[in-house]
Amino acid sequence: MKTISCLWESNRGDFVFLKWIISILIYLSVFFLNLTIRLDHLRFFYVVTVITAGIGIFLGIFIIVKKRQKRERNMYRQPLPLSKFSVLLSTVFKNEGQTIINTLRHYLTFSHKIDIVFYDDQSDDGSYEELKKWQKNGSDHITIKTLTKSQKILHPKGMGFEDMVTQYDSDYYCIIDADTIIEEATLEKALNMMEKEDIRVLHFTRRNDLSNDIANNIADTEELFSTVNKVIGIFPWYFNGSGFIMKGDVASMMAYDEYSPSDDCQISYFLRKKGIKVYDALSLFAHEKAPSTIVKFLKQHSSWTKGGIHHYIEKERFTIFFPAFISAYFLFSLINPAGIYNIFLPLAFIFIWSTDLIANVVVAKRSFKLSFRNALLHTLSLFYKGMVTVPYHIFTFPFKRFSFWFTKTRY
Repeated sequence: MKTISCLWESNRGDFVFLKWIISILIYLSVFFLNLTIRLDHLRFFYVVTVITAGIGIFLGIFIIVKKRQKRERNMYRQPLPLSKFSVLLSTVFKNEGQTIINTLRHYLTFSHKIDIVFYDDQSDDGSYEELKKWQKNGSDHITIKTLTKSQKILHPKGMGFEDMVTQYDSDYYCIIDADTIIEEATLEKALNMMEKEDIRVLHFTRRNDLSNDIANNIADTEELFSTVNKVIGIFPWYFNGSGFIMKGDVASMMAYDEYSPSDDCQISYFLRKKGIKVYDALSLFAHEKAPSTIVKFLKQHSSWTKGGIHHYIEKERFTIFFPAFISAYFLFSLINPAGIYNIFLPLAFIFIWSTDLIANVVVAKRSFKLSFRNALLHTLSLFYKGMVTVPYHIFTFPFKRFSFWFTKTRY
């Protein structure tokens, strides 16, 4: 039997269920405020404010994106060759079939051979044996090894990360997913940026542009939106779990807790505690796959959301209150959307849609028509996430605690 203190506290001593109760109270408070307060008589002011602020939001995002692109072009001008850097590239894979084989083949085409360590998480589809052949055929810079799992509740990627930093020395570690494709020139530019600007952690803009179905277009817009948001400075706690480079001295300090429901959030939490900033490169891409249907896409993001919410409640003191309030605001603003105090609802829609549109047109170089569609669909999916997925995982937290089964993405 767990003691009362164990039920209420995490291993850090925080009052986990108290944070959960406060999160629930945030939803209830916003709900009752919308039921009881009616301030919708300033219709003209409401419309003028939305239009004026909307134009300002759009122009502001456009200027920020263009300035960042220009700055980055100057940051990696006249680069040193890849051969001047000590870099190790690593991933963990499980039953990825031809995908992981193609990924390895891609990195073997580099003119300068980089160190590669791929961890196999008990694959039974023949991919491990196939990759071992590449290692056996004289490629001394390739290591294909079986992942040794620890007793931690942790995604296999985290276990691979821990082994990598203890067993292999490198100035830079590049962490990818099994399907991540980074071009040699892109990796070279990223390392030059880190060297020149003393960047300790650099994140590529992840791109789900390897296929052109609707789900991948929405997922790609999600990744673009994520990077632009971090460039602007919104949601600083968010960290994508693949397609990043970390300096060796930073990676050597990284440690996962015995219970880590989200390895991505754990890295973010560690970096924030250490005061280490992440540079998000808007013009350098890491290409990946996404689920091929919208249903699979929503399931994938629901799983990610669950891990993040459980991490915030378990490990961070105040972070959970921000997504809880934003989610509650979006959800219950629908009770009285024209209320002056709910003016941030249309402004949020304009902000998300503007960011998506600009990112698709300016960063991804898509046509306006396709960009408009992607922006609209992703904006709707993000509101669905805020109004349905986030509250579901917050409300079910006590009943789903410690219920994590880490599986590969189903494309």
